[in-house]
Amino acid sequence: MLQFRRILAFSSRIHTYIMVLYLFFALLFSLTFFITVSEDLVRLLSFLMTVTSWLIIFEGVWIILASIYQLFYTRVFAFFPVILTLIRCAVTIACAAFLDSINVAIMYGISI
Repeated sequence: MLQFRRILAFSSRIHTYIMVLYLFFALLFSLTFFITVSEDLVRLLSFLMTVTSWLIIFEGVWIILASIYQLFYTRVFAFFPVILTLIRCAVTIACAAFLDSINVAIMYGISI
């Protein structure tokens, strides 16, 4: 079962790397608010952010399900990877919501 715990730890590490990749794309996307760029670049960055956010969600589901499987198999719950997964997913969702709200405010304005 030690090998499965190593796979779980490696999956958690990969999940972190995917989140860092998402934050990189989010930084590039936020720079488009200040620099004039083509619409194609904005669409590409939006597509890349969408793909990486779905990867984060699917990888997070895998880590949580693997932790539950480990709980039933060894009676030991991998608490730390689950908490880190939930934090990473929350950071991704918060970043996406923030960037989307700024993008909508810039594109369509704010009405009262």
